[in-house]
Amino acid sequence: MTTDPEIAEYVLEQLVDSGEITTRKMFGGIGIYVDDVFCSCISSKSIFYLRVGPSNIEDFKELGMAKFPGGKGAGMPYYEVPEEVLEDSGVLSEWVAKAKIAAIAAKKK
Repeated sequence: MTTDPEIAEYVLEQLVDSGEITTRKMFGGIGIYVDDVFCSCISSKSIFYLRVGPSNIEDFKELGMAKFPGGKGAGMPYYEVPEEVLEDSGVLSEWVAKAKIAAIAAKKK
């Protein structure tokens, strides 16, 4: 299975206010870099995820969002982005900024 091109195009359009966006194909999905920081992805099932850490994980959990599967059953440190966040590029920019912070902090460990 591979990412639906229409969904990928929509997500990338919504990210326009978040910074400089670059992408890379990964495992049937798309890895998304914002200002050269890998902090989001679109899975092969066309689900958009953002990186989580201590500063933003509760935002996702409070809305009951799903964790990215994988990581030997433990899941990966990415959570599905709520539809209402994806639809509002201003709010999405705020969530992406937190995801970048989480990704940068994880690299420093």
